[in-house]
Amino acid sequence: MTTDWTKTASLLKAVVIGLGVLIVLAAAAVVTELVRRGGSVVDAAGGYATVAVSLPPGARVIAMTGEDDALSLLLEDGGGGQRIVTVDRRSGAVLGTLTLTPGR
Repeated sequence: MTTDWTKTASLLKAVVIGLGVLIVLAAAAVVTELVRRGGSVVDAAGGYATVAVSLPPGARVIAMTGEDDALSLLLEDGGGGQRIVTVDRRSGAVLGTLTLTPGR
């Protein structure tokens, strides 16, 4: 029982070509999605405004971290007390303040 190797080779060649076409289509879809999302990221970043955030007198920023549209600042006042102030990046409005006190 022998098989005709030309039929097998032709079938294998068709499978390889088909998979190659699928790879090219998938790569094009990924590039298209990256370009589409990249444009929205640029638009979102361009929406930030330049605002002034008022700090209490004598306070200085020790550390800062951001997530989405919130920016958290670790402040130290003149007396050595610390607080975390979270502000909105777009408006500069204070979203909340967490005062850190020593344990008792």
